Amino acid sequence: MMNYLSELFAPGPLFGWMCAVAAALIPLAWWRARSRKKTPTIRFSTVAQLRSIRRSWATKTRFVLPLLRILAIAALIVALARPQSVGAYRDINEGIAIQMVLDVSGSMSAEDFVIDGRPARRLDAVKQVFEEFVLGKNALQGRDGDLIGMTTFAMYTDTPCPLTLDHGSLIDLLRATEIPGWVEGRQVREEEEAGYTSLGDAVVAATDILRRAGEQAVAGVPGAEAAKSRVMIVLTDGADNPPEWAKRTSPNPVTAAEVAATLGIRVYTIGAVGSGRARRRSLFSRTPQVDEKTLTAIADATGGKYFRATDAESLATVYEEIGALEQRRTGERTFRDNLYAAKLSMLAALAALMVEVFLINTRYRKLP
Repeated sequence: MMNYLSELFAPGPLFGWMCAVAAALIPLAWWRARSRKKTPTIRFSTVAQLRSIRRSWATKTRFVLPLLRILAIAALIVALARPQSVGAYRDINEGIAIQMVLDVSGSMSAEDFVIDGRPARRLDAVKQVFEEFVLGKNALQGRDGDLIGMTTFAMYTDTPCPLTLDHGSLIDLLRATEIPGWVEGRQVREEEEAGYTSLGDAVVAATDILRRAGEQAVAGVPGAEAAKSRVMIVLTDGADNPPEWAKRTSPNPVTAAEVAATLGIRVYTIGAVGSGRARRRSLFSRTPQVDEKTLTAIADATGGKYFRATDAESLATVYEEIGALEQRRTGERTFRDNLYAAKLSMLAALAALMVEVFLINTRYRKLP
């Protein structure tokens, strides 16, 4: 019996306010039934002689009729409230804020990666795996519910896409991202901008974006809840190399990472240089040496991790590992509709109404 009651009164979407309605209707119906005036159909000059007649048990128990009606209404309300059973407690993933920081300098045009059996530019391989990481494909699960943005850098830093839940628009902007001087995978001119890698500026710009998102999350701005946990993923194929005129003011990447750490931002770094023989495509496509020492220091300063990717498969593995590391977990108690309890409540209501109708027309029948 106790198990049934716990199942019957488990919280459902409408259960709370339905119970409130029932609590208000029950005393109202009882008062209405007891206070209803009875219209006499036969008039007597006096009823003094009738007062000596003892009341029968049927007269004394006539309150059962309105009580049956109230019970039937209450049972119907419980059935309409969709009684639910309490399921198991399970972990679920909540979104986080991820700012992708992507190197678009000229060296990213080197064709030392392979896509579908053909040599491909580093940038193209990175864009493909980035898209799979966001939308979910092959071994990558996708990042539904995450706020994801993109920052690109060469000589200058740009943010084509701020943090957003609109992953479709993010992917459109990612596909349109190119190396300065390149259009749709073809080089149309030499751009000086492509010859530099302002890594420190990129880390600072991404940190500022994540900082503002975190402030919005604390302030309770709708849509910013995921920014309570913030991550930066920096991908480059070289070292910090700002132009000469900016070296005095350009921030040190490790110092910038230490600032990010004070704001609770974790930074993962990826050195992306393929294992194949690179084709030289422009003056700026020379293969640089990845500054693994600096990238490792950036990651260590924030509690992140450094990865080295030498082909598309290892790059996908890197993103898969980062995705597994960065999951903010919470818990929820699952509920499911208890059809048995709903049906039982409806049967109880039907039974109460049938008993009321039977008693009204038999033992509790009134004449006239």
